[in-house]
Amino acid sequence: MLIFGHPQIPTSPFVWVKETEQIAQTLASAVVYFHATDKKAFELSAHCSTNGVKYAVCVRSPLEWALMHNFKPSYILVEDEPKTYQELADDYLSDARVLWVIDHEGQIEQALKMRIDGVVFRPFLGF
Repeated sequence: MLIFGHPQIPTSPFVWVKETEQIAQTLASAVVYFHATDKKAFELSAHCSTNGVKYAVCVRSPLEWALMHNFKPSYILVEDEPKTYQELADDYLSDARVLWVIDHEGQIEQALKMRIDGVVFRPFLGF
């Protein structure tokens, strides 16, 4: 299981972006992320995919998952119903890892029971 944002586990930072220009200013070790509902989500996804940038996208519906999945993100961030998105990823043999956005350490065990690929702590993302 992947765990991002735990104070005892070192990890690459996640950096929120709204413009493609911001991606060039981000460290190569960072993971850029944005929301599927952002005005430029398709442009950002295409840019990251074309240029081999490791990125994550936040989705709130299966439709958003399906649309964004086609750009091959490294991670899909979900706040609700993580099991639904994990099943989609498994059924469609997605290379993207599903990360459940969590609020406390106790949710890690829940994620394990649901067999979610990983978790990311909400404060780590600045939500």
